[in-house]
Amino acid sequence: MATYTLLLFGICRDLLKKDEISIETQELVDAETLLSLTKNTFPELSNLPSLRLAADHHFPKPDFIIEERMEIALIPPVSGG
Repeated sequence: MATYTLLLFGICRDLLKKDEISIETQELVDAETLLSLTKNTFPELSNLPSLRLAADHHFPKPDFIIEERMEIALIPPVSGG
């Protein structure tokens, strides 16, 4: 079993009213699967179309295997000028 801790920022933190969340899986999963599981577990996040997952300060490719020891964060949509 793998337990992932995801750090929350911006609107993700506001919607869930938490600084971090945990997701449990039967085995290690790739970035795309972890993001999908997160949106399914926390449907409040499903309306954020450009939500991204970062692992160890990088945006991994969808098929990159995420390890539990990595620093994982949900990066919400950002705006700027």
